[in-house]
Amino acid sequence: MGNIVFYFSGTGNSLKTAKDISKALENCEIVSMTKSFNFTKQYDRIGFVYPTYFWGLPKRVIEFIENINLSGNKNAYYYAVTTYGGSAGNSLYQTYELLFKKHGIKLNYGQTLRMFSNYVIIYDMSKKINEITELSNEKLIPIIDSIKIKYNNSINKLTSIFKFINEDFIKKVSNMDKDFTVNDNCTGCGICEKVCPVENIEITDNKPCYKHNCEQCVACIQYCPQKAINYKNVTQNRGRYTNPEITYKELYEYNHGLLK
Repeated sequence: MGNIVFYFSGTGNSLKTAKDISKALENCEIVSMTKSFNFTKQYDRIGFVYPTYFWGLPKRVIEFIENINLSGNKNAYYYAVTTYGGSAGNSLYQTYELLFKKHGIKLNYGQTLRMFSNYVIIYDMSKKINEITELSNEKLIPIIDSIKIKYNNSINKLTSIFKFINEDFIKKVSNMDKDFTVNDNCTGCGICEKVCPVENIEITDNKPCYKHNCEQCVACIQYCPQKAINYKNVTQNRGRYTNPEITYKELYEYNHGLLK
């Protein structure tokens, strides 16, 4: 029947994870959660791979899982992997709740995967990219093995404070792009427009303009080759990070369905 993994990714960590899972499974499609999707067949395994934002799910992931029609795939094996930098918070349990309440489907397996922490708006980037990446790759191996054998585990509900923090974030996130700034280093190359997973950026008069549909993935900051895009006055002197195995071109092509 084949397999499918849905992903959401800003700076490449979750796309890299989804690609590794796909490679390990036979006949596995990779589909971005930035677009609507209509099932035309049944799948053996259906997965969701996404980052943790403010101790919960990104807004786009919530919308995607809420709106997707899973009625023809009730008997599939469902799994979720959330990548995170500081804390995975309540993001796995949110997925468990959404699948059950919206679709009557049980999340069979859920796991967290710590990867390079890159929310540059709050902190500078670590210098230990290689060490952290290597450890993440090692920890992904048993996760993939569990998915291959259709292992089941329990998804624990964590403290309710995570839920309140994430809900507040979801209410505010769309307009948080009002605090992005663009300095004179900008060349109008359009990379920011391409890597934005929700098409929130449009190049106008050779400069990026934000359309208030932000997810706070900070891909625009991290992928800008000139460090021209910043947040308020706090990121100018901080490092940058994108997953070393994911180029901006690949992220763009996967997000827009140009690669399978």
